[in-house]
Amino acid sequence: MLLGEYAVLFGHPAVVLAVNRRARVDLGPAGAEGWSVAAPGFQPTRVGFELDRTNGFRWREPAAEAAARLVLVEKVVGSLVASGHVAPEAPAPASLTLDTREFFHPAAGGAAKLGLGSSAALTVALAEALRRWPPGGAPRPAIDLARLLDLHRSVQGGRGSGVDLAASVTGGVVEYRLTDAGREPSVSPLTLPKDLHLIFIWTGRSASTGGFLARLDEEMTDDGGAIAALLDDLGRISAAGIADLRAGRTPGLLGKVRDFGSAMEELGRAAGIPILSDEHLELRRLAEGAGVCYKPSGAGGGDLGIAFTDDPERAESFAAGAADAGFPPLDLQIDPFGVDSEFSILDSELPSHRASGVKMGREQRNSKSEN
Repeated sequence: MLLGEYAVLFGHPAVVLAVNRRARVDLGPAGAEGWSVAAPGFQPTRVGFELDRTNGFRWREPAAEAAARLVLVEKVVGSLVASGHVAPEAPAPASLTLDTREFFHPAAGGAAKLGLGSSAALTVALAEALRRWPPGGAPRPAIDLARLLDLHRSVQGGRGSGVDLAASVTGGVVEYRLTDAGREPSVSPLTLPKDLHLIFIWTGRSASTGGFLARLDEEMTDDGGAIAALLDDLGRISAAGIADLRAGRTPGLLGKVRDFGSAMEELGRAAGIPILSDEHLELRRLAEGAGVCYKPSGAGGGDLGIAFTDDPERAESFAAGAADAGFPPLDLQIDPFGVDSEFSILDSELPSHRASGVKMGREQRNSKSEN
């Protein structure tokens, strides 16, 4: 996210971009063993499940540990069966393999998430792959962004703006906002100014977006007026920054980024949320020394931060200083493409199917299929 954190939950506009990290879902013929799923890094052994119109999704064997790790699969697949986007009576159950390893960073004690929206990318890729299975079957309707938002919220306790879903679907850079009391997502494409340089930094610590949003809900209940005013400030700054972005006014956009980062810090203090964690504060200090703007990307507390500048030498200076301080920049590029599909013929009666989705978003493009 470039602008609009927190405020986007309350109808204000945000800017999000898709980066070149993809969630992949592979489907192949399952044979006599029926539906099954594995997820390298999460659930390496294959676990079976069943689908039917009455009960939706049901694990085929006692699989408490797998169910806890693969709750997204259970929610998404079960919901798609109930809505008719997936046909449980299909004569060809699938063997699913889910791969989100590109969204994690090797760290002490195992992989740590980078804060790039892995669950959103996986939701989009899984939904698209399943609605196209089996290849050659009767076409089922496309799954719109509002439906995907409902699916993803069901996994996240009803929370979330869906901004990362939009990026996963469309690719590129988009303005995103929620209308109709937060039920209807709206997306329009954007183009970043050519003189804008972005430096992506992982703070070295994963953060819980869901926990921060739950805390914000509590504060809205206890002191809604004060928090709402701060959220309106964030929304106003974000809208002004988007106007600068559309007009190609990079200096104006940089000023709005600086203002937005300060407003995020103020919201964090008021709500008791460590949005600007020690890591983000240190990175902001390094950014100020290099003459660039810096803010958390997303809910804050850890995960990802972004530095903004229109000076390539300052960008290099900040990147070097951050690396020296133990925050090496991530090699992220804007991915212009969103969810995509391909088919390949194997030594079996049915072809395999792969769908992939990426975190952060531009213009809508249809998934392509290749034989």
